Amino acid sequence: MINSQNLITKEHSKDVYFSSFEDKYMIMDNLEEKASPIIHARQERYNEDYVYVIIVLRGTLHAVVGCTEIEVHSNEYLAILPCMRITIQESKCLYFSFLTRSYIMNDIYDHSKIGQKLPIRAFMFHHLRLSQETTNTLLSCYQRIKNEHNRPNYFMKEIVLRAYQTAYIAKLFSMAKAEDIISHTKSSKQYHQFNEFLKTLSQKYKQERSVQSYAKALNITPKYLSTISQTVTGFSASVVIDQYVTHAIKQVLYLNEHNIKAISKEFNFPSQSFFGRYFKRITGLSPNEFIKKHNRKSLNFRRNNYQED
Repeated sequence: MINSQNLITKEHSKDVYFSSFEDKYMIMDNLEEKASPIIHARQERYNEDYVYVIIVLRGTLHAVVGCTEIEVHSNEYLAILPCMRITIQESKCLYFSFLTRSYIMNDIYDHSKIGQKLPIRAFMFHHLRLSQETTNTLLSCYQRIKNEHNRPNYFMKEIVLRAYQTAYIAKLFSMAKAEDIISHTKSSKQYHQFNEFLKTLSQKYKQERSVQSYAKALNITPKYLSTISQTVTGFSASVVIDQYVTHAIKQVLYLNEHNIKAISKEFNFPSQSFFGRYFKRITGLSPNEFIKKHNRKSLNFRRNNYQED
């Protein structure tokens, strides 16, 4: 099982402002700094469940996402999707960022109609250049989110946080342009083949979970498929498949619209018990335990979820 610690916690972000709402929404920044402050290097983390969005206002952030080295410069946006290894290297920059659990972000995307065009998938990241106007607009949206984070817990606080975050995402995608995308796709044959693997996986993940079947579809050997997966992500092909599948299952469990038996059939498992063992082996939780802990009905607007700080 992959070590699935949270990507960022208060303990790991002592040098920045940090706030978390029930571990569903996290924000952090160093906006109070006057110069371009030093960001201390952080050990590699595995991002199991979060969509991690960061915008640099000044300076350069140095990071390694998967096995790709990235420099995020002033007026640039980086979104890191689940199932990626992330290392923050020592940098000198001013930035703001938020993290949201992927199944919640999918809900926000669907609400803003963005999900139809840009679904959240595992093992991906997006890097964009922004105009100064767009950066300023997103900073203003972020400040609203931050102000809401800082308010004591109250009835329907999560609803308000979602509304502000929806506005943030909608503003970003209404102002960004296709030509602003910064591509990190390398020209090597291995990177091209891994992208083809992800494409095939996105089409067949409900039916196929074996390395052999994907290697056959790509006309390569299973060993070579694992080699290119290791080169791009740091994980074997079998781990990539399992993490991709469980990421998709989590979204279905979060929606909680079908019973466990129906979900096991949807994902082509031979039995409900096999499905439960598979999911628990990878996530550490049974499907029912996941639903109790993370599901749409747990949205923080009911009084039995409300607690005074």
